[in-house]
Amino acid sequence: MPEDVILVERDGPVATVVLNRPEKMNAISLDMWGELTRRVGELQNDAGVRVVVFRGAGGRAFSAGADIGDFEASRHDSSSAIEYAAVFEGALEAVASLMVPTISMIEGVCVGGGLELASSTDIRIAAEGSRFGVPVARIGVVAGYREMRRLVAIAGPANAAYIVLSGEVLNHEAALGMGLVTRVADPDKLSDEVYELAARIADLSPVSHAAHKEILETLLANPALNGVDLAAADGPQFRSFDSEDFKIGTDAFVNKSKPRFVGR
Repeated sequence: MPEDVILVERDGPVATVVLNRPEKMNAISLDMWGELTRRVGELQNDAGVRVVVFRGAGGRAFSAGADIGDFEASRHDSSSAIEYAAVFEGALEAVASLMVPTISMIEGVCVGGGLELASSTDIRIAAEGSRFGVPVARIGVVAGYREMRRLVAIAGPANAAYIVLSGEVLNHEAALGMGLVTRVADPDKLSDEVYELAARIADLSPVSHAAHKEILETLLANPALNGVDLAAADGPQFRSFDSEDFKIGTDAFVNKSKPRFVGR
């Protein structure tokens, strides 16, 4: 695998993960899923990162999904598909588990594993003209439990059913109506809108962001909150009150100044 098919760029507290295979519509190979997990792990451990943006190179595609070229060698029967899924789903879970806010910047095609990757991020902003779908039934493949859970979470069960059963590739208007994307932007303004949002998010409290993400993930996996100690002092709902960020934020509010959060 070429070393530059997954790029990580930094601009202060904002990191960008680039799927850099434009000649293949940023289709993601098995090795790329593994590399994505590794690079996301590095960002997870970097205290200077406060927002991560995911995008595809070339402007024609966020990602056309999993590389079908892998199927003969790595996804040709149930046994190999189980091994493939461990790598593929591991990458999606690594993205979803990032404790900083994540944004997908979507241009062009966003289908199959590409849409599943975007669905693992917190916010999805797409350019007008982008296209979305999970047309895996066209080749006899199934979207798995973990992928479907996130699709249901963002689009609802009825829309998720339509997406996978119809095999349609939807336009940006339909995707916005279904909740697949958070916002749609003029293609010429997409990058500015995404990075302006990323900068605003990066200025907010990382302690609050991490707690909110933990609460959201808990609700996704356990909507009834069975067994969750809602009154735990060290739980996500209350631990921020013991943080430096809480003192910084409240002092700045009282003094009408801009808070400089430290993330602890």
